[in-house]
Amino acid sequence: MLPKELLEVRRVRGKIIPVFASEKDVELAEKVLKVFKSGIGKKYGSVLKALREIETADNFKKVRGFAKILENYCVDRACSIDSELIPKDIRMFLFERGYVTSKEERDKVIEYAAKYFGVSVEEIERAMYADREEELLITRVESITPQEIVKRYNLSLLQTALFDSISAILDFSGNYSRIFRAIKYYGLMYDFISCKEVVEVEVTGPASLIKMTRKYGTAIAKVLPELMRADWWRIKAKILDGSRIYELEIDSSKRNLFPELKSKEKYDSSLEEEFCRRMRNLGYEIRREQVVVKAGNKAFIPDFVVWKKSWKNKVYVEIAGFWTVEYIKKKVEKIREAKIPLVVIAREEFGDVRGAEFNTELVIFSKKFDYGKILRAINKLAKKEKDQQKNISELKEKVKEVRDFEELERILKECGLGINDSILKKLGINVVWKGLKAEITHHDNNSNF
Repeated sequence: MLPKELLEVRRVRGKIIPVFASEKDVELAEKVLKVFKSGIGKKYGSVLKALREIETADNFKKVRGFAKILENYCVDRACSIDSELIPKDIRMFLFERGYVTSKEERDKVIEYAAKYFGVSVEEIERAMYADREEELLITRVESITPQEIVKRYNLSLLQTALFDSISAILDFSGNYSRIFRAIKYYGLMYDFISCKEVVEVEVTGPASLIKMTRKYGTAIAKVLPELMRADWWRIKAKILDGSRIYELEIDSSKRNLFPELKSKEKYDSSLEEEFCRRMRNLGYEIRREQVVVKAGNKAFIPDFVVWKKSWKNKVYVEIAGFWTVEYIKKKVEKIREAKIPLVVIAREEFGDVRGAEFNTELVIFSKKFDYGKILRAINKLAKKEKDQQKNISELKEKVKEVRDFEELERILKECGLGINDSILKKLGINVVWKGLKAEITHHDNNSNF
């Protein structure tokens, strides 16, 4: 991230627009890179002096921003003295001697320090402030292209623009687990707006509910790299600038401005990797962390989605290789609220859990997976989903002409169902009460159990 004083934005009609670096700035980035490379073996102060020579009134923020990117990612610096003297210890020793009011007094204190540390006066003079930034030596500059400097600068600029955000809505498809993990890690909370193919959440921070603080915006800025690893993403933030609130919006159509931050398929364990490989060999389609399931007000991200091309529905699989009682309790609650066809594969030595507690299929294993049991559990849930789909289709046909509430209640009761929002939604029925009379309307709805 960049210091706030290096932030460049435009404010247009209530919107705040970051002024990103572009192709025309690549040449400037190359100049900054050359300054650092030519400064290898020299003090950082001399590099700063050379950078000031290429600064102008128009480019100084970018020059310093590019320099900050190199400092953060590519430049190694070391103390400029080759001895065991510690600059901080020398300063403490000198300052403890009290104030000096003349050069003669200063020279005496320095000589005293030289005798105390057993070195020369010249070594004390060199070591006294050798750990200050401008005194450090540039020892190495990692290989990086000017184009990469520009892209990393743009990411840091956008993060800095988010420092003063007071709310943000994140839309994304893919990289679900890492994004929600980052939201939790940086102390943010979230509320679902939508949970379909594209997940839409509003992130909030506890501190922001009490008073405006930059901690909230900083946390959002830190989530940004994980958001950018999604297949598609968008962020809409409200930015407090002085006493006015601006809107900042950007999405993955601007991906070319930023470093390539692709999410690689990474397994949490060898068990997961083996499971994925075996299921594919057995003729199943399988994807890791492919969906987000809304479980109450929380996100539940099953480890795998499994299906066959002939199936209309998919079955979810969760591998609990290691778990505690507390972990299982939280997982059970999410699973119940999610109401999805889920197979849980759990290692037996960590506890005694029954499938009924999950309201799902539970497969216990010791050292190796029993793929016979796993496939039976998956196929059982797939068939159950298919049967339920057939049942709801038949029920839809029965009630499609029903306009009387009592008649609807009777038909559902015969099928062992009650009237609730979930059932009505699946049947494509709206019930609106006008006084004591219920008015029933039908709409097209392809939802299924």
